[in-house]
Amino acid sequence: MAGSLWRQKLDSKEAEQITDGPGYDYQPDWSPDGKSIVYVSYQKDAMELWLFNIASGKTTQLTTAAQSTLNHAGRRTERSWSRLHAVQQALSSFSRGLCGWKIGNVVRLTGETKSDLPRYYYSLYDMEINPVWMRDGKEIVFVSNRGHIHGTGGFWRMKAEPGAEAREIHYEETNWKARPDFSPDGSRMVYSSYLGRQWDNLWVVPANGGDAFPISYGIGMKQTRAGRRTES
Repeated sequence: MAGSLWRQKLDSKEAEQITDGPGYDYQPDWSPDGKSIVYVSYQKDAMELWLFNIASGKTTQLTTAAQSTLNHAGRRTERSWSRLHAVQQALSSFSRGLCGWKIGNVVRLTGETKSDLPRYYYSLYDMEINPVWMRDGKEIVFVSNRGHIHGTGGFWRMKAEPGAEAREIHYEETNWKARPDFSPDGSRMVYSSYLGRQWDNLWVVPANGGDAFPISYGIGMKQTRAGRRTES
């Protein structure tokens, strides 16, 4: 809300402000144990990951510009917790690559790949966004336009290791808003897509790829017209 983070109990009508720093705080995500929140803060022309401790109310900066040469205007910082190693790992995506954080240590998982395809309105470099951890914390899934001329691409899966080979498990145009996540048992993936419809809805697909199935059908989509952001 206006660059600060707030929280609210579901059975309450009152919200509590939890951050009030010099930057613009956004994209919060709870840790699996509910004790911390990782979020992005835009300060001094840089977007970095920060950690908020629920009990103490203290914030800790997890990344700095000096840790990565990718901290430039084209960077897309996103956050995603590893379900297996709570408060241990986070993911961030950039315009040209994915990075993984194990608190205090930055590891680049993918590099810059210049495509030979004649793209008309997207960069010649392959894009990689919306990373999410598999439930076992050993692999990630992300959205990439590798091998495609038009659109944002499909879902790719790879081991969370630098230079590991990625494979496309499902392709469709998701318009950059897929926001994938996994079921508790890790067998299915839910995401947002406007596949074959006018508005975004939630879809589910097997974790290893396959046919997608809609689980929402436009009910309440009037809010989408007003700017609602559908997330999974």
